[in-house]
Amino acid sequence: MNWKKGTSLVLAGVMASSVLFAGCGKSIDKDAVVATLGDKEISLGFANFMAQYQAITYDRYFLSMYGEDMWNQDIFGNGSTMTETVKDGVLESIEMSYLLEQHMEEYKVEITDDELSAMQETAKQFMEDNSKGAIKALGAEEEYVTEMLRLSMIQTKMQEVIQNEADTEVSDEEAAQRTFSYIQINANSYTDDDGNSVDYTEEEKEELAEKAENVAKAAADDFEGAAADNDYTVSTYSYGADEDNSTMDEAVTSAADKLKEGEVSDLITTEAGTYYIIRLDSEFDEKATETKRESIIDTRKSEHYTEITDGYKEAAEWNVNEKVWEAVNFDELYTVYEEESTEAVEETEN
Repeated sequence: MNWKKGTSLVLAGVMASSVLFAGCGKSIDKDAVVATLGDKEISLGFANFMAQYQAITYDRYFLSMYGEDMWNQDIFGNGSTMTETVKDGVLESIEMSYLLEQHMEEYKVEITDDELSAMQETAKQFMEDNSKGAIKALGAEEEYVTEMLRLSMIQTKMQEVIQNEADTEVSDEEAAQRTFSYIQINANSYTDDDGNSVDYTEEEKEELAEKAENVAKAAADDFEGAAADNDYTVSTYSYGADEDNSTMDEAVTSAADKLKEGEVSDLITTEAGTYYIIRLDSEFDEKATETKRESIIDTRKSEHYTEITDGYKEAAEWNVNEKVWEAVNFDELYTVYEEESTEAVEETEN
C-alpha cells in the first residue's frame, strides 16, 4: 500500500496540495477535554480540527443549494440542524476509531513504523504547504493531522479484518435470479408538451386499455418490435424468490413466476393502475445471480461489522462534555475554488 500517496488524497479531499484562507479563524481552548473513553482523554483541539476538516466538504457541496444559513437547517430531516448532525458524527467517528484501536491486538492488526513515519511526513508537508491563516482557521497542528491519518488507517484495517469474518458462502439457490423484460404503460396520467402531469379521462383510459391489449398480443410474436411500434421502452428486471420485491409490483413478479423462458405474459394490470407486458428472458440469469451473490456477501459483511462495533460501543465508557463541545461551530464558511490542477479553499466570514 502506497500510504503516502493515499494519504495525500484523503488528507486533501477538497484541498489538494494547498489551502488558502481569508479570515483569522477561531479561538478555542484546545487543551480542554471534550470527551473521554475510559481513561483516554480527547482534546477539544483535535476534535475541533476533525470537525472543521469535515465542514470544508459540507460547505463545498451544500452551500450552493441551501445558502449561508445551511448549518442552522435540518437538511437531513432528522430533527437536528446540520451543525448538530455533523458534530455528532465527528464524535462518533472519533469514539469508534479509538474503540477499534483497543481491539487491534485481537485481530493482529498493527500500524507499522514505516506507515507511521509516512503519516508524520505527510502531516509535516501539509503544515508547510498551508498559510498561517489556513492553519489557524482549521485549528490544525501537525500532531492532529498525523492522528487523523492514523485513526483513518486503523478504521480501514480493522473494518477489513472484521468484515472478513463474515460467512461468504452463498448457494446458487439463495442467490438465484430470474430476469424478465417488460413494457410498462402508465394508465393514470401522461406528461404533456410543457412537462406537466395530466390525468387521463375515462374515455382515454378505455382507449389506452384497448391499445395495451393489442400491444400485448403483438408482443407475443415480437416483443421489442411491439414496444418500438408504439413508442414504448423495453426494460429488464431481475428478482429472487426470497427477496422483498419493493421495486416491482408483486402482481408482475407473480406473473413472471408462471412463465417459462421465452414466454410472454398476457396484459398485467396492477392495483396502481399500471399495465405491464413481460417476457421471461432467463429462469436462471448467471450474471444477475453473481451480482446478487456479491450483494448478499456485502450485506453480511456490513451487518457483521455493525454487530461487532455495536458491541464495542455498548461496553464502552464514553462521555462527552457538551459544554466544552459547544465552542465548536461552523459560522465561518469555506468556499472551494478549482484552479488548474490545484484546488484552494477560501474561508469567508458571514
